[in-house]
Amino acid sequence: MSLVDIGYILFPEWLREWFRLVLLPALGISPYQITAGMLRGFLDSFMLIFLALGLLRGSDYYMQSQYTLTPEIQAKIIKWAPVADVIAQRNDIPPEVPLVLWYKEAGMEAINPTLCTGIIGAYDLVQSGERPCFDPGPINDLQVTEQLVIGAQEFKKRCPDIHYGSQNPALIKKCYFAYNAGVGAAQVQDAEDSAYVMNGFDAEHQNMLYQDIVLGTVRVQQLGAWPVHLAMQGMTRNEADLQAREGLDEEFDDSSADTLNSTSVSVAILDMTTRLYDWLTYRFTNIYTNSTAEMTFARDGLPAGETCLVAPPKNSDPRLLPQLNPVVDAPVLTQDVHGCSYALPGLDVSNWELSSLLQAPMPGQVTTYTDQWHNTTIRIENSEWVVLMLHPRSYLIPEGRVERGQAVGVMGAIGNATGPHVHYTVYSKIADGFVDPALFLPITN
Repeated sequence: MSLVDIGYILFPEWLREWFRLVLLPALGISPYQITAGMLRGFLDSFMLIFLALGLLRGSDYYMQSQYTLTPEIQAKIIKWAPVADVIAQRNDIPPEVPLVLWYKEAGMEAINPTLCTGIIGAYDLVQSGERPCFDPGPINDLQVTEQLVIGAQEFKKRCPDIHYGSQNPALIKKCYFAYNAGVGAAQVQDAEDSAYVMNGFDAEHQNMLYQDIVLGTVRVQQLGAWPVHLAMQGMTRNEADLQAREGLDEEFDDSSADTLNSTSVSVAILDMTTRLYDWLTYRFTNIYTNSTAEMTFARDGLPAGETCLVAPPKNSDPRLLPQLNPVVDAPVLTQDVHGCSYALPGLDVSNWELSSLLQAPMPGQVTTYTDQWHNTTIRIENSEWVVLMLHPRSYLIPEGRVERGQAVGVMGAIGNATGPHVHYTVYSKIADGFVDPALFLPITN
């Protein structure tokens, strides 16, 4: 007698039907919920083990540990990374660049040298008369920030092809070379031969010779800009998972080719795992939710200080309006309208369970992508409106036509997010501006 036969004897058909049709419904439990819960627990444990072992951050940890930076330098990187990130976005250069330049020019010491320049080596600016000499000696954080801005501007000026989301190693190396040796030299020489760029990168790039108009020819011991860039990239990426970085001066342009740059290995693996879980648990549910759940945390009037919003048009087609909350299950307003400073104003909506299906608030054409800040995004557009939902952990539909109330994704925290939520933005094509999303959502008073 097999185990299956024993199971049928111990649990005859009538008993199994009683469990399924009477007991489980009375307890508010369904076989689907049990299966989904077990699957969720298994996959969450699977991801937790991966995180504990460091496999999801393998590439970043490798770069961080291979190119050793002193504890003092690491502390300064953590302190200054948010400032450098804002400066980098404003100048459209990779976020590590301002700190790398500071490291290369002054070892991240807040002290002006005696050579009539600043910590970021504004030698050319002083020589040309564009800037006066910086006073030698210690400087405060405000002066450091000013010089980081100067370095970022000079870097971008010498390498206009670089962008905030650029990941191409050859381009980044060439840009560091152009910053150090000049645009002309970068066009005819190989950055791989530059000690300023490559020293300490591997066994073939050790103790390289460096020629300077002031220092002459010296043999370099310090890490080059490229290995420092990799080490700082590993640090800042891991730190970004632990801290909220607000106040970014982002530029809203989802049509840019740079918005589709690849994410780190950890984000890719996490995305793959959550997509598998979401596909298995939600694939066979009703694809239309049409949830009209009211959002708690009532609010009235426009938020103070947010001036980039416009009044919604009064002649909108009701068939095209974004009338539903993107969060299906018991939505909760966790942050009022914010984001004017980086041209993506919207609400943050979550729920107490920190897990929910996402639905299309309106009909239109849906596009899904990951932007240069690693925010996963669902974008829906029709002839009158554009809505964006940031940070979903998974997409449930292919790109194309979507109807109001259709399940489109699962709420998550992918990108610049401190926890599962949706940053929800609504743009009126008629009024040519962003509007307050709460004006269209059912809200508990």
